[in-house]
Amino acid sequence: MFSFPTARIVSNDFLLHPVSRLVFGGESALSFLKRLLPLKAKVWISLDKPSFAQGEPVVGKVNVEAHEYIQSLGVRVEARATENYQETEWVVVNNQRIQQNVRKQNSLFSRDENVAGPSDFGQGPTRSFPFSIGIPTFRPTRPGGNVEYAVKGVLSVKGRPDATSTTQIAFGPPAAYPVMSPPMQPVGYGPQPMYGPPGYPPQTYGPQGYGPTPGYGQPGMAPGYGPQYPQYAPQQPAQQTAKARCKFCQTMIDQGASVCPNCGGHQ
Repeated sequence: MFSFPTARIVSNDFLLHPVSRLVFGGESALSFLKRLLPLKAKVWISLDKPSFAQGEPVVGKVNVEAHEYIQSLGVRVEARATENYQETEWVVVNNQRIQQNVRKQNSLFSRDENVAGPSDFGQGPTRSFPFSIGIPTFRPTRPGGNVEYAVKGVLSVKGRPDATSTTQIAFGPPAAYPVMSPPMQPVGYGPQPMYGPPGYPPQTYGPQGYGPTPGYGQPGMAPGYGPQYPQYAPQQPAQQTAKARCKFCQTMIDQGASVCPNCGGHQ
């Protein structure tokens, strides 16, 4: 006996929302597609100054402006130093092997630093998070290469792409430290007397024939004013006595000596 197939009733909800009924590993299609949607938020970095000296930390702020409710895992700064260079390689083009310059990158420095922990963001004023991170400077390791420095602000979330923004960093020569020069003294003035190595008499300063008034500021210039100091006469070099040899032992003795101090012989 011939039987007609039984018709299956399908709800209008399934017809109106067919995508919402698709399941990927226990997760609806809408939830899966939501993971691919970018955050409705703006992230940018503002630096304290346009360039920094070598060895100086990079200081600035990570600014976040949200346009929807966001449950953030945190805000961080990623510092990078990258060398860009070109290298000749053999490539196949139209079944032919030819040499071609290929642009490559080499990572020289990488550091991540958290500036804020988990937090909720909503529509409202911009929130700023200050940071200070050190980035060493490098020289290119390959001919024709150049080194680029950058910091990236990241608003991290779970299950959706992070909101990021990258800013290039410019470094200048190291800062020169000022050299302290000795203090200047007025003309005609110098160290006070009695200052100097022991055994030397007080010195006077100024033009020839000029000296302080006796009794004012220089002890020993006039009686009754402060302790007196002895005057030192310049030492005269000792005169050398003529020498002669002894007639008996040939020892060098004074020329006017009558007896040799070595052998006792009379000269």
